[in-house]
Amino acid sequence: MTRTLIVTAVNAEADAVCAGLMGSWSRGRSRTPSGPGGLVSPDWDRQLLTTSTLGPYVGRRRGPVTVLAAGPAGPASAAGTAVALSVASAAGEPFGLVLSMGIAGGFRGWAEIGDLVIADRMVAADLGAESGLDEPAEAAAPVRVNEMDRNLGFHPAGAPPHQPGPPPGPVAAGAFLTMDDLGLGSSTLQPDADLVRRLTAVLDITGRRIVSGTVLSVSTVTGTERRAAALTARLDPVAEAMEGYAVGIAAGAFGVPATEIRAISNPVGRRDRTAWNTQAALASLRTAAAALVAHPEGLVPAPRAEKDSGPTG
Repeated sequence: MTRTLIVTAVNAEADAVCAGLMGSWSRGRSRTPSGPGGLVSPDWDRQLLTTSTLGPYVGRRRGPVTVLAAGPAGPASAAGTAVALSVASAAGEPFGLVLSMGIAGGFRGWAEIGDLVIADRMVAADLGAESGLDEPAEAAAPVRVNEMDRNLGFHPAGAPPHQPGPPPGPVAAGAFLTMDDLGLGSSTLQPDADLVRRLTAVLDITGRRIVSGTVLSVSTVTGTERRAAALTARLDPVAEAMEGYAVGIAAGAFGVPATEIRAISNPVGRRDRTAWNTQAALASLRTAAAALVAHPEGLVPAPRAEKDSGPTG
């Protein structure tokens, strides 16, 4: 059976996913309904993902599904994903699918609090370079520099700012250059379309609204309406988080398909903690995990024989 690695950023997200997978935090052998329609999650047991060679990484496994809280943002999530995939492969039990799961901000008009989002495109939104001409900086007040400091190159107020010349090419003011533009790779990952369709069908049983579209990975979470509008104009995203692209890059290095499932906790825009509903998002995340374990066929492609079967003659 294909093994699935679910990567979250923090333990609260991993706890919600595990609660959905197991239906109950009880270590007993009872089965507990979980999710809409009395979905039942079979028993599972907690166990270390690997030996101590993984250091701080601890996975929680239920059957073919392992959940790992790898840490927030791209570097931590990529490292955790790569270590997990490497160890599983070395043990002869490789993962066949990686899912980045957690809570996220939703872009207005696309995804609201409690909705579930499936990425059909994963974009590193702020990985690249800013370009264009800046307004000249305000002149600083003159600072007296004694002759000895001047000769030694010391400046009490710091080194004089470098004044760059105009860019060598015709670049629009304020333009953002992606990794693609810079010739350094791609800022975009495209999950398998069939995988996205299967996950959408499985999550549809949750009763939550399911949205598929572009999910952004950012290093700095959006906190202004101006930035939200700029991201919308440039990328037309449905949600914003911090880890999906990095998880996908790590999975791709091992040739393992990956995508991202997010539960919306807040609107993207001006940072307003009073508008967040983390508990509603975690509840949706738990429900999504319950649906995945109730219908594990959604995690693997149907055998080609089944796809191609039909009347002949």
